[in-house]
Amino acid sequence: MPKVDLPSLVMVITFSVNLFIGMYSRNTLSVPKGIGEAILVLGFVACGYVLLYLRKGFFGDTEPNLDHLVTEGPYRFCRHPLYLSFILIVLGIDLMLGSPMASAFTLLLSVPSAIYRARVEDELLKRKFGKQWENYAEEVGFLLPKIFG
Repeated sequence: MPKVDLPSLVMVITFSVNLFIGMYSRNTLSVPKGIGEAILVLGFVACGYVLLYLRKGFFGDTEPNLDHLVTEGPYRFCRHPLYLSFILIVLGIDLMLGSPMASAFTLLLSVPSAIYRARVEDELLKRKFGKQWENYAEEVGFLLPKIFG
């Protein structure tokens, strides 16, 4: 029986439901569509930037499949820029569609699902890279850059 990557599955399901809610929600937010578009573009640009550094490590389970720890490019600023870009993309779509229900879903379920996957990944990376990971994690923020030491 194939192994199920629960953190990935939870994240994909919540993001998919989030988008479905956004497309079919009847209520509208009074946020200019341009704000949602800007956040969406920022999310896609960030995702592209991450892919330049992650490459084949992008595909796969939560279990790290690269033989080295990626600490360059966007990974200089935070440990999980890919998940941050996914959150920005979904939030941008929510705001573009003007959906208060989808925006609430993003904050209540989609963001926590990304955090859940990132925390599981942190543990797996720590197990694989040991002290190198611990030193990196002390210096670099989780989803956002560390501003204060």
